[in-house]
Amino acid sequence: MEYSKECPFCKDTRFNNNKLVNLPTEDSLLFENDNIYVQVDISPLCLGHILIITNNHYLNFFETSSEIKKDVIKLKENLKKIYKEVYNADILFFEHGSSKSGYAGASIDHAHLHCIPYKFDINESLNKLLGNPIECDILSSSYQFKNEFSYIYVEPPQERKIIYKVEKLPSQFLRKLVSEKLNNTNYLWQEKCITTDSILNLKQTILDLQNKIAI
Repeated sequence: MEYSKECPFCKDTRFNNNKLVNLPTEDSLLFENDNIYVQVDISPLCLGHILIITNNHYLNFFETSSEIKKDVIKLKENLKKIYKEVYNADILFFEHGSSKSGYAGASIDHAHLHCIPYKFDINESLNKLLGNPIECDILSSSYQFKNEFSYIYVEPPQERKIIYKVEKLPSQFLRKLVSEKLNNTNYLWQEKCITTDSILNLKQTILDLQNKIAI
């Protein structure tokens, strides 16, 4: 399957891939303001898998403006309440934070934060694979980040916000790890998005969360 070579998260081209595989386009957009938008992942790893994405093109959330960071913080608090109500679950937030194209396991070089219902442990596996993390909030305005390094960001509920400094990682590194925790074998979004279970999860997530998200 051939997918769009244009950035699938930039405003003018964000539905290109959905159109190519005949998946919902505007309906998958759950929230938008001047800085960010929320869209159901084109290939959800599970029910409730959504993305927080910047309208403008940034490589990662660390390098975004303080205004964008404030919006994401407000949005995350809202999502935590919604996921408790809708899925009876906490949320895991994670990001492949590339400092340059193709690093940190990112397959799309545009800032996007994954949000999924959290019903498993991921930290122990990451520690074994990547070593000890650093406590760090990528949305803190106190840290001036100039893309000195790539990172993996993980924010489990009621735990520390942490990053792992990394260099090259396999594409979709965190998607693969989360998929394994969910006992799924297919994690590559390019392949999974046209499978029956993925399509059903995408459409049901739209129904579950439509008109509920705000800041």
